[in-house]
Amino acid sequence: MARKPLVKKDECISCGICIGNLPAVFRFDDHGKSECYDPEGADEAEIQARAIDLCPVSCIIWEE
Repeated sequence: MARKPLVKKDECISCGICIGNLPAVFRFDDHGKSECYDPEGADEAEIQARAIDLCPVSCIIWEE
């Protein structure tokens, strides 16, 4: 995978949308913020559509 999703934790509101939609990619960290623990858990198009595009505060970005 050329790109990896990155959660800007200072902007994350812990809504859980990304985790609910893609539990193979995202999880809550020890502070209750979302994190990408397995970027290979879904393809880029699915991550874009089911996490990045749906994040209410746009805190998930692509890290090149």
